[in-house]
Amino acid sequence: MGAGGSNLTYWDAEKSEQVTIELDLDDARHKQLAGAAMGETLTTFLTKRFQRVGPGTAAKFAGFAGLKPERRLGSMANQELVKLSESLQKFTDFLPPDPTCLAPLGAGPLEKGMLKFFEPDFAAVVQRPASAYSGFPFVVEMGVAYGGGISVKGPKVYRFANRIPLLYDEGSDVVLKVAGDMDWRRYSVGHDPPLVIVSHICSTRIPYKTVGKENVADRPEIEREIRLGMQFILRKLSSYMKKKGRSEMAQKRANLYSKYIPLIAQFCTELAGRPKEPDYSGLITGVSEEGKVEEKV
Repeated sequence: MGAGGSNLTYWDAEKSEQVTIELDLDDARHKQLAGAAMGETLTTFLTKRFQRVGPGTAAKFAGFAGLKPERRLGSMANQELVKLSESLQKFTDFLPPDPTCLAPLGAGPLEKGMLKFFEPDFAAVVQRPASAYSGFPFVVEMGVAYGGGISVKGPKVYRFANRIPLLYDEGSDVVLKVAGDMDWRRYSVGHDPPLVIVSHICSTRIPYKTVGKENVADRPEIEREIRLGMQFILRKLSSYMKKKGRSEMAQKRANLYSKYIPLIAQFCTELAGRPKEPDYSGLITGVSEEGKVEEKV
């Protein structure tokens, strides 16, 4: 915010880009917000004009913004309107928007599709709670598949927006940006893993970067949901990889035991002068049981 002015950031739907302009505190455009509801109190304005905002949330917001709930918007000064606008963007206790107008794939169908198409050893999906950017609700769904029939080396990303695949210009997409920021070593996947990531963004308005609608802009709200979703499924993958590693080590021990225990038993029997070797099958079976990998994490 500059001296005597305020920066206003909004999403230009026609240009599909974020625009920041500087408004003078004395500019009449600051009262544009009040023009639509000049006679409404702050509480009425919030509960009537915003989705899923009740009197309790409105009162809590008024305290956060330092404004009186019964104050009418038409009587607010320019500085108060700027304060109201900035507080609306910073307040974090608003409920997520109603996602009933959206048509996400659903965690179940997404997982079934990944299992059928990729035939992986492991798959996990997550559907994030509904969120919003610039007033537009959206839902992010993420899935990860590892091993099995996957032949690619290194993470491969499949992108979808409103159930439509995005095939081109993936380098500048927000999903690729988030995937590139991930520290893959933290998730025990090694170098060039056979790994596939599927992302689906469902919204009433997808913020495409270009008119070709092939890549999604890196809006902070969408990027955050993608990052949280990706971290969630990768933690599940990490848990699977650790269990798989322990299983492989246990299997190696079982192979060594099955190779050397019979020889040790034979030697001990001869050394003790006994006619029959002891029953050592339980030792080998017990170690082999440790080598079983859990199919579901």
